[in-house]
Amino acid sequence: MASFDKGPGYMSTEVVGCQFSVYPLRQEDIDGPVQASVHAAVAGGCAVRVGHLSTLISGSEDQVFAALRAAFRAAQRHGPAVLTATLAAGMPTDALVGDIQRGLGAQSPPSS
Repeated sequence: MASFDKGPGYMSTEVVGCQFSVYPLRQEDIDGPVQASVHAAVAGGCAVRVGHLSTLISGSEDQVFAALRAAFRAAQRHGPAVLTATLAAGMPTDALVGDIQRGLGAQSPPSS
């Protein structure tokens, strides 16, 4: 693996991150497949953070791909589903993300 100067505030490239979203198709209950996919990712051994629009997982490459596969299979058990994913290595740390967020000021997320 090639090394690069990533600067301060970035995780090792050995840590893989993934942001994924599940979209149940033609199903009345969309909560069940989404929650099943998140719980399957947790069981896969990754760190999991649920967001408003997607779920973030991180771990080793093997852990992340296994958790992503488990999440997709869990959603499929409920019926047709689409899963979109974005993968990254060398991600910013939570501290750096927090610094960037604080630099935006006291903006609150939009309320529903």
